[in-house]
Amino acid sequence: MQSSFIARLDALNPLLTRRISLILSFLAVISCLLGFGWLKQELGTRMLDEMSGYDSEMLNTQMLLYGESGRALHLRFTLILDMVFPLAYGAFFGGLLVLAARGIFDKAVLAPVLAVMVLDVSENVQIALMLAQFPDLGTQQIAFASATTLAKFWAIRFFLMWLAGLVLWNLWVRLRARDA
Repeated sequence: MQSSFIARLDALNPLLTRRISLILSFLAVISCLLGFGWLKQELGTRMLDEMSGYDSEMLNTQMLLYGESGRALHLRFTLILDMVFPLAYGAFFGGLLVLAARGIFDKAVLAPVLAVMVLDVSENVQIALMLAQFPDLGTQQIAFASATTLAKFWAIRFFLMWLAGLVLWNLWVRLRARDA
């Protein structure tokens, strides 16, 4: 089962590294970011998944700042745009990762991107539930959503450092090959 999953994941490599795939996924990322910018302007404050962790008091304050119409708007954006966003950045950064890892790794290169995407989607589901259920939120529900948000941020940092490390390693190898 695991090798079948890895084989399917590896089959995406040629698709993600096509120039058109990189361009379209980059444009999708930019479009989503513009949408999030508009949402934050409408809300007058930041979105829940931008907060680096929260407790019941902080979440209640944020939800009250949104107001009923703001929560409804945030919910729509979370269910639509914020569910597309992981696919967009996953395709873009996945393609970059595959390109950066060529000659270094050949199996399961996309696993770190997939991990970030899964965390992001699970965070989005939890945020959507909290937006829809407010004010009837449990302490455990809030704690789990907050932990997922923190895990997503750490996974993103790890992934970006991993990508930067691969790029630097490739540059180093190319410079050494050119000097030899």
